[in-house]
Amino acid sequence: MNHTTVHLNFSKADKLFLWLILPLIGLVIGYFLPQISEWASKLDWIPFQGPFKLVASLNAGWVIFATMAFGLVAGIILTLIIYDEILNIYISEDALAFKIGKVELSYVKDDISYIYIDHKDLVLIGHEGQELFRYKKEISTKILKEELGELGYLLKDGNPYKEQFKKWVPGLTDLSLEANALLKAREITLKNDASEEALQIAVELWKLHVSVKEIESKQYYRVV
Repeated sequence: MNHTTVHLNFSKADKLFLWLILPLIGLVIGYFLPQISEWASKLDWIPFQGPFKLVASLNAGWVIFATMAFGLVAGIILTLIIYDEILNIYISEDALAFKIGKVELSYVKDDISYIYIDHKDLVLIGHEGQELFRYKKEISTKILKEELGELGYLLKDGNPYKEQFKKWVPGLTDLSLEANALLKAREITLKNDASEEALQIAVELWKLHVSVKEIESKQYYRVV
C-alpha cells in the first residue's frame, strides 16, 4: 500500500454508540449487580449460583464500586471484541485490504474488475467474473462509494449475478469433489457460528472460482 490509506469499519454514529452506550450499560448493570445477586442467590433454578452467592455475601460498601468497575470494563471489552470481529476495510490507491478477527486479506487494485454490494455484503469481482472476496460490511454504502471512488475503484449498483446463484446440496455434479467438500465443511462451521473458519473456507472456494453466500442460513453458489 502507499502512504494514503483509508480505514473504514463503523460509521461515526455506530462508534459513538459502541464506545459510550455499551460501557454505560455495563456500568448500570454493575451498579445493580449486588441487588440482582441477592435476589438470584435465593432462586436455585437460576444458573451461576456460585458468583451470585459470592457477591450477595459481600456487605462491604466497596462492593458496589467494584461491580460498577467490573461492568464498565466488561462493556469496553465487549466493544473491543465487536471491533475485532467486524470487517475492517483498508483502501489505498493500489490495493484493498481486509481484516476480520485474525484473518487478513489483500487484493491488488489491478486484479479487481469492479465492486458491488449484495444486500450487506461487499463483493470484489476479478477480470474473469470470479468472486475474489465477500463479507458483510458495517460502513454505509454511500461512504464506501465515496471513499472507493476517490481512490479510483469502481463500485457498481445492484447485483449483476443475482440470477446465477443456485442453492447448494451435497454431491452436485457441476462442482468438483474438492468444492463440494469445502462447502460441506463450511456448512458445519456456519452452524457452529465459526465465522472466521467459514471465511477461510470461502477463500479456498474463491481460488476454485466458486462464489458462495448465505440466504436464510442456506448456502448458495455460483461457478465461473
